Amino acid sequence: MDEQSVGHLQRRKIEGRVLVPFIAACREKFGDAATQEVIAAFIEKASVADGAKSAEHFGGGMAGLRRIVDELWGGPGGGLDVQVLEHSEDRLDFNVTRCRYAELYKEWGLSDLGFQLQCSRDHAMLKGFNDGIELRRSQTIMQGGACCDFRFRKKAPSAC
Repeated sequence: MDEQSVGHLQRRKIEGRVLVPFIAACREKFGDAATQEVIAAFIEKASVADGAKSAEHFGGGMAGLRRIVDELWGGPGGGLDVQVLEHSEDRLDFNVTRCRYAELYKEWGLSDLGFQLQCSRDHAMLKGFNDGIELRRSQTIMQGGACCDFRFRKKAPSAC
């Protein structure tokens, strides 16, 4: 069984069986600040690697990013209900109207870390996927927003 055959939300549930008690043990032993620092470093490294794998599998442009949204994040096995607003060669705009990841972290008693464990992956993933694409997001459901507003853009060429 490869990673692609396990749904994205199911992967998070599997990870959680190890992650939740590990985080609790780290908090007890090292405190919240040190635990969050370790989590941030882990999430960054893992997400960049996931982005590179996704670029190989789906293609590293906006079309590949759209496939990730449709096939991994949304769709069967995904954790997001997505409303695509615009998709072109230069941009991908969508809103997440339901986030099962937020529901999952709340169920686990980790709402305070949900953004760091899940939402922060998005920016880091882009580093491995295609560093010529940027993400702007002003709100997330995980942090109490009405939706998650994803706005992906091709970066403007630098004027050197």
